[in-house]
Amino acid sequence: MNKKLNYFSTVKFLSKYILAYKKNYIMFAIGWLFDILLSIFTPIMFAVMIDEIVYYQNVPVFLKISIALVIMILFACIVHFFTQQQYAYLQIMYAFEIKNDLFNAVQYAKAEALTDMQAGDALNTIQSHAFECMVFVIRNIIHTLNNFFALILYIIYIFVIGWQFGLLMLVGIPLSVYATVKFGKVTRKCNDEYNAVYGKYSGWLMEGLSALQDIRLLNAQEVTEKKFIGFQKNLFHRENQNSVIKLSSQNVVQTINFLVQMSVYALCAYYACRGEMTIGVLTIILNFFTNIKGKVIFFSNCFIEAQMRISRIQRVYDLFHLPSEKDWKGKDRLDITDGKIEFHKITFGYKDTQDLFQEFSINIEGGQKVALVGKSGSGKTTLAYMLAGFYKPREGSIAIDGRDISDCSLKSLRQNVGIVQQDVLIFDGTIRSNLLLGKKDASEQEIMEAYERAGLGEFIRSLDDGIDTVIGTKGVGLSGGQKQRIAIARIYLKNPQIIVFDEATSALDNETEALIHDSWKNALVGRTAIVISHRLSSVMMCERTAVIEDGVLLEYGSTKEMLENSNALKTLFAIS
Repeated sequence: MNKKLNYFSTVKFLSKYILAYKKNYIMFAIGWLFDILLSIFTPIMFAVMIDEIVYYQNVPVFLKISIALVIMILFACIVHFFTQQQYAYLQIMYAFEIKNDLFNAVQYAKAEALTDMQAGDALNTIQSHAFECMVFVIRNIIHTLNNFFALILYIIYIFVIGWQFGLLMLVGIPLSVYATVKFGKVTRKCNDEYNAVYGKYSGWLMEGLSALQDIRLLNAQEVTEKKFIGFQKNLFHRENQNSVIKLSSQNVVQTINFLVQMSVYALCAYYACRGEMTIGVLTIILNFFTNIKGKVIFFSNCFIEAQMRISRIQRVYDLFHLPSEKDWKGKDRLDITDGKIEFHKITFGYKDTQDLFQEFSINIEGGQKVALVGKSGSGKTTLAYMLAGFYKPREGSIAIDGRDISDCSLKSLRQNVGIVQQDVLIFDGTIRSNLLLGKKDASEQEIMEAYERAGLGEFIRSLDDGIDTVIGTKGVGLSGGQKQRIAIARIYLKNPQIIVFDEATSALDNETEALIHDSWKNALVGRTAIVISHRLSSVMMCERTAVIEDGVLLEYGSTKEMLENSNALKTLFAIS
């Protein structure tokens, strides 16, 4: 379980990205520091100008200070423009760096982590919460440090004017800090709960929007609408809680500041009546008190907002620290000659479930076509994913040509093991770009050979733009058979020595399945193949068949002989 972030651990977590652009951040901080110093010196210069005119009628000094003030303000405009340029640059680059690393973390997350991850929550974290990291750095680190420095200077100058005023203004600060910290803890808790609910809502909404047609076919609009309203009410309730807490904190701090303000006004009136305070000094005290009050309110709001941001940054942190495939220890290159596969006494179970396999063993000779059959949930697909390195057995080993796959790099393993699934991945783009997922640097000749051998040639030639025809999201405009042929063409380009077909034809009609089987025959020449299927026609293509039930190998032998003698196989396919 990842650690829970606090203010300082959040700063440490984000420091990697701060250091990457430290020059820009330093220039940005200096720009804002100049603005703050200008806000300190401007009232002092105005006060001196007032006193020089009112009490001393010293016009030359008044003019010199006026000119100096105008020059400072003009220079401040230039600095402010430069500062905003830095901010715009950092806003883009900082968020980009985090989004890039987040996407990378998701790309390489272990299969177990992806099982629990909701796509909507991950999307929201990458797109929205990454920007919160930037806001935290600017507002909760740089602005906080600059404003704290300004607050110290204000208080020091007030003490120079009169220690009574300094003590009076200091009274409200610890009280405001105490109230802010108390409210901040409650805010963090409420915001954690809000983000947890919002993550579930995002995932549910994404799934719902992608399945609108199914919802209509089931007449489930009312059910999903009630679910949507329930999420909205829950989110509204938690958001309202956050708003009430923030307003309560602001009201407490405002009340403390108001009491201090009245005391300062009373003390100013007392000294003014005694003639011990000039108009200029009075101007400085009132201006500085207003600024000090503003800083205290800023710190209060900033701390409350920081707790809300830290809650969102926690989601970023958690996504960063998903268990990663980069921890895979194998580094050797896997070179396959025969394609022999050995599962030797493997024990494996998913998180929070009992073991699916216990000392499971099966050997598949190189170049063989083997069917894995069994009821849903018996572990067939899990074996395929373990062979491709998505899951690791807790005990036992998996070997290809006598090499333990845990000693080999995932890249070389997946170059040699290809999986064709029922739901073929089709991106919104051209047929060419979808085929090149199999081999990004494939030549034109290789691409043409691949789609011809997969039986796509006639279809592609019938299109106006040929292989550069744009196909829609999820392959809109393609039949199930055409999608499967694209998957097979990718396999040709990838050229693995071991191919797994996982329920690849279960959604196709018999005629289309027969055509796909013809494509398979070309694809499987000289390769080891594992066919996972609930359809007898696919099983009959294979030389050997393994019947698996609840993670146990019931029978394994010649497909022809098992169709005649295996009760388990006959029962599974209702063969009399």
